[in-house]
Amino acid sequence: MNILMIEDDDKFARLVEKIMQPAGHTIRLAPTAMDGLNKARDEDIDLVLLDMNLPDLDGKMVATILRSRPGTRKVPIIAVTAQNDNVARRLALSFGCDGFITKPIDTRQFPAQVLSYLDKDLKSV
Repeated sequence: MNILMIEDDDKFARLVEKIMQPAGHTIRLAPTAMDGLNKARDEDIDLVLLDMNLPDLDGKMVATILRSRPGTRKVPIIAVTAQNDNVARRLALSFGCDGFITKPIDTRQFPAQVLSYLDKDLKSV
């Protein structure tokens, strides 16, 4: 599975890469929203992990743009954020995210959490 991770915290992005690669997943890292949007357009992506607090565009805008593009309209988007409240969760979902995972992550459960969103998407096809 090709996962696009749009995340400006390099240390966190490398951690996710380290825990997802052993399961056979390829992580495409994008440190900015614009880089992520370009990679989503140019590469074959199965799922997006999206930081909601990016320096150039916020995650809500990125999710909205991804949902507006034919090539990424149906790609699952999971918000990954330190904001751990119901308002942040509802906002992320209202802007097109399919799921919500809070930081800090549980490294043992994270791969299963991510894959559960992909499984939901596959079951609805």
